[in-house]
Amino acid sequence: MSSPVHSGFLVSFMVDARGGSMRGSRYNGMRIIIPPRKCPAPMRVTCRLSKHQCLPYPPPMVEGEGLVSRLVEVGPTGAHFLGAVILEIPHFGSMRGMERELIVLRSDNGDTWKEHQYECFGEDLIDLLNGMDEELDSPAELEKKHICRIITKDFPQYFAVVSRIKQESEYMGSTGGILTSKSVPVVRAVFPPGALTKKIRVGLQAQPVPEEIVDSVIDNQASFSPIVTIEPRRRKFHKPITITIPVPPRAKEVTAKGRKGDLVPCLRLLCSITGGTSPAQWDDITGTTPLSFVTDCVSFTTNVSARFWLADCQQGSETVALATTVYKELICVPYLAKFVVFAKPIDLAVAELRCFCMTDDKVDKTLEQQENFEEVARSKDIEISEGKSIYVHCYGNLSPVSKISQQLVFTFYAFKENRLPFNVKVCVEHGTGAMWKTFVSQRAEDY
Repeated sequence: MSSPVHSGFLVSFMVDARGGSMRGSRYNGMRIIIPPRKCPAPMRVTCRLSKHQCLPYPPPMVEGEGLVSRLVEVGPTGAHFLGAVILEIPHFGSMRGMERELIVLRSDNGDTWKEHQYECFGEDLIDLLNGMDEELDSPAELEKKHICRIITKDFPQYFAVVSRIKQESEYMGSTGGILTSKSVPVVRAVFPPGALTKKIRVGLQAQPVPEEIVDSVIDNQASFSPIVTIEPRRRKFHKPITITIPVPPRAKEVTAKGRKGDLVPCLRLLCSITGGTSPAQWDDITGTTPLSFVTDCVSFTTNVSARFWLADCQQGSETVALATTVYKELICVPYLAKFVVFAKPIDLAVAELRCFCMTDDKVDKTLEQQENFEEVARSKDIEISEGKSIYVHCYGNLSPVSKISQQLVFTFYAFKENRLPFNVKVCVEHGTGAMWKTFVSQRAEDY
């Protein structure tokens, strides 16, 4: 048999029993590997990135989840291979260490979606290549390069790469078991024997709550534990399960001063039982749920899977309102984007600037290139959260031509054109034309 084909492709390529390894010419990091003898007949394989807005039923997103790549449209739709094939897709999600993870959704028709399940690691992955001389990066290298690897034996119509809070999951039945979070190791859920009557996949999520976010949103009026979620939500257990959550940082300081073993008076347990794509509705269940406070952790039992959260708030009546405000900030999905600035002189003292916050946009395809703008600055990849306002501050011998009270601001949305145009003028004649720009998430008066 002849050697596998190695080449690049724009949208499609031909493949036969020889197999092949093809890299996308339009998108750096895209690769399709079809090992030898896995293609049942010669076929034209297609792979393109599409906009999810074009679908009548885009992938359903739970709060805190978001697409980190454009939809991957593959073909021929419904094609079955004689073994597993590999797709590598670049993404723009910020994983924040171990806080988040990638999952893959699939759709055979663009209407209904389900999670794509196919795991293959180590030697099994090498065996999958069936003798191909092809290098495969380790999971750590893929994470560093921001690439998602999809392994499949058949092609749906679409794949979707989604970022979510890291979830520990396993199949659990009537014998029970324990789930422990890897991102927040003290968080765990204990399922006693009989809590479940049939074997299902259960999951545990623990989302850290940085104190700096709490301080910036509610000015240190409360302190919060990680948000703990049991999946699938809204499921009633036949026996109560026990959940352990670390106390909020402020409550931990109190226990360190000699109150260990006593329940902190301002500690409140919040719960949201909404599931699916419905927004969380937080309720204070402290009065109906006994809490055990031991070694900087709180344990409690529940008959229902839900989302739980501990809050330390001096004004108990305001706990739910404050938590809801913080929660809206926490569910914003983080992305990796870059700032690019274009400039074009209008006269000797005034120039027009256009600022972009880009995810996968191609700089050389922007309208600015056609209008004779010149790229004058570009940042490295920076973490920016979906839907957040970006405030522009200018320093140096150039200043914006705008009203004194007008704040330069634009909003970031992943995979959309985030553009801010404005003019600048020279402040001091015969001085340098240098200017520094900073992009921040707060207004100038907030500093």
